[in-house]
Amino acid sequence: MDLITPFEVLKYSPAGFDYPTSSFCELIPQIEQEFADECLGTTLYDYLVSKLTTYPSSVSEYDPNVSYSLDDLVIRNGCTFKSTANSNTTDPIVSGSDWTAFERFTDAGSNQLWTGYLRFLLALKVYDASLIFTTYRSGAGGLTVNQGDGSGFRSANKAEIIQTSAKLDGQIKRTTDNMLRWLTKNAETLGLPFPVCLEGCETPSRHSRRWGFR
Repeated sequence: MDLITPFEVLKYSPAGFDYPTSSFCELIPQIEQEFADECLGTTLYDYLVSKLTTYPSSVSEYDPNVSYSLDDLVIRNGCTFKSTANSNTTDPIVSGSDWTAFERFTDAGSNQLWTGYLRFLLALKVYDASLIFTTYRSGAGGLTVNQGDGSGFRSANKAEIIQTSAKLDGQIKRTTDNMLRWLTKNAETLGLPFPVCLEGCETPSRHSRRWGFR
């Protein structure tokens, strides 16, 4: 079972909701497995999976024609939301709506790790890995690039993608280092297993830490 959903990748990365998600389903489990093996460790990763909230069977897809009551649950774009008001007719994915995200995990420590660091980190890593798939296409005429203006297939050249990826890698490293510092201070108190990166891999000050990059 994956921790992050395609919708969360769109929401917590620079992708935007019109970004193509066709590569996400293949990338997410691969990236999570890599990060579990090289940083989190299988103990912490399996712990998080075991604490994933089981959605109530009565939850249905959001209906814009329904007026929801306080604490009602709906599914919108693959995520579960809880109503924070009565007579709620707002769309859960619109900024300022009367909904809050249904907590992803059953324990406080996992939710803090997820919302503070891991959700953002995995979203960036999936988005970063997907850039090559969404920018370039191959067909009968060979490799083409999205034009981005409706005139053809061109949105970014190789140098632009490398520059964007480098910036994303920097943010991934920064977020990972901050997450490890937070876990160093809080994992034991919150009952979270220590990630392997706190037990034997390179220290956060080592810029060349391999697992922090694609």
